[in-house]
Amino acid sequence: MRSIHPLLKHALPRKAQQGASPHWRYHIEGLQKLIMLRGGIRSLARSASLAPLLHCFVFIAVIGDTSSPASHLATSTLRLEDDDFILEKFGNGVFDFQMCPKPLFAEIIRINHLRVRAWKQDPAGLEDLAHEAYGVLTRINVFSSEQWADSKPSSKEDWRIVGKSYQAAVSLYCILSLQSLSVLPLNPPLTASCVSHGRLLQDLLNEALLSPRIKRSILWPLVVLGVQAVNGGAGMRAFVREHLPEMSRHIGSYVPLTAQAVLERFWASGETCWDACFDKPYTVVTQLAVDLSQLD
Repeated sequence: MRSIHPLLKHALPRKAQQGASPHWRYHIEGLQKLIMLRGGIRSLARSASLAPLLHCFVFIAVIGDTSSPASHLATSTLRLEDDDFILEKFGNGVFDFQMCPKPLFAEIIRINHLRVRAWKQDPAGLEDLAHEAYGVLTRINVFSSEQWADSKPSSKEDWRIVGKSYQAAVSLYCILSLQSLSVLPLNPPLTASCVSHGRLLQDLLNEALLSPRIKRSILWPLVVLGVQAVNGGAGMRAFVREHLPEMSRHIGSYVPLTAQAVLERFWASGETCWDACFDKPYTVVTQLAVDLSQLD
């Protein structure tokens, strides 16, 4: 098992932080193969020393898929039956999944799988996927950020803002990415939902960015807002354009600047669908420090 350590320990976090490099995807794919050769995530998770690194792998793979085209999703080879185990094993700490609530992170995983299935699906089978997609939307909408925040030991208002930000962002990701693949329709109710969630998300991020405790954990919702901003007007685009460079300086990573360049190109393209924005795999994730103290 020792051979897996250097790849997890050095390459994956570093490539994810670079953002502009496409090589992070190769590391993810290599790690997937190594994990499967060693019995899968369930087997490796028995090792306490590997748990932080496996958590890092899961987080980067899942969030990295959201900013990749449906034809290049890294988690498409992960077994769906392992999802509940992954969430239970790695999603119970205060900061696990970068402050994204575990129930919403679970829905991101399901959306990713719906996207890859839609890409492979015969058009006649999209109706069944649409039924699943509406189920995902329902669960996102009934999530209570207030209850989630109340379960935290302190700073409950910050947690409430984070929870509501991710709730709005995951809803937007679900609708926009699945409309891009014709799983969900381009109809007035869903358009109105995107408009409402976009405005709410901008207001919430405006609050979150004022808090030193949580501002570094809302990069992904800010990028999702950037995709919605193609239809959200000049003010929303200006908001995203202003805060991505600021976040880059705050967290010391090039990733937000990569995201800005991708969004600027998308806004100028005349395209409006999710997969037109992320035409190749990008990672819009920044991994906080990983505990490597127990590694050899």
